[in-house]
Amino acid sequence: MKILVIDQDPRTRKRLKRILENEYVVDFAKTASEGEILAYSNSYDLVLLDLFLPDVNGDDFCSILKSRLDDVPVIMLGAKITVSDKESALDNGADDFIEKPFNSRELKARIRAVSRRKDKPTRNPELKVRDLKYNLNKRLVTYKEKRLKLRRKELQLLEFLLLNKGIVVTRSEILENVWDMNINPFTNTVEVHIKRLRDKIEKPFDEKYIETVHGIGYIIDDEIELK
Repeated sequence: MKILVIDQDPRTRKRLKRILENEYVVDFAKTASEGEILAYSNSYDLVLLDLFLPDVNGDDFCSILKSRLDDVPVIMLGAKITVSDKESALDNGADDFIEKPFNSRELKARIRAVSRRKDKPTRNPELKVRDLKYNLNKRLVTYKEKRLKLRRKELQLLEFLLLNKGIVVTRSEILENVWDMNINPFTNTVEVHIKRLRDKIEKPFDEKYIETVHGIGYIIDDEIELK
């Protein structure tokens, strides 16, 4: 899951990074103009938006975002706010509102709740390819019901591949969706993590799920077999 945080307060951005980075891919912007560039040039699952931005009122910017990205949930953040502030934010398209300073567990719960509302009509919580299954809600990977231990980035990489099952995803798409936007494009981290993932989901079971499409990227599919 990829989150865009748009907040002018450096302390809030630092705290959100600490709270979210172990579970999500997070990009940060300090202003509405920075956030707008990121929001329209990347694919995000959720936006955390400060009510008080230095260049545009958060309410107005929420309305602008929703006019173009209606399917992306927005949770507004605000300090010293009134009932009228909340009402205005929700009327302008916000999916939820949380006051600063916020409790980290409550924030995560609200993120999960908003994401469930977004995904409920279309998204199956279980992704699978043959005997390999990944439960999105429990973040649990199993092979023939045997639980596999994967690290955070391995889980995120597997999730991205499974969400695009049957489609070749490029190396740059993987970097954009599994790592943050500022990573060095010449790094070999994708190749390293693909190997680690193969070592855990393929090698022990004499299976092949991930195929390298040379010069393009990778694909995970039911039809791939060991040669």
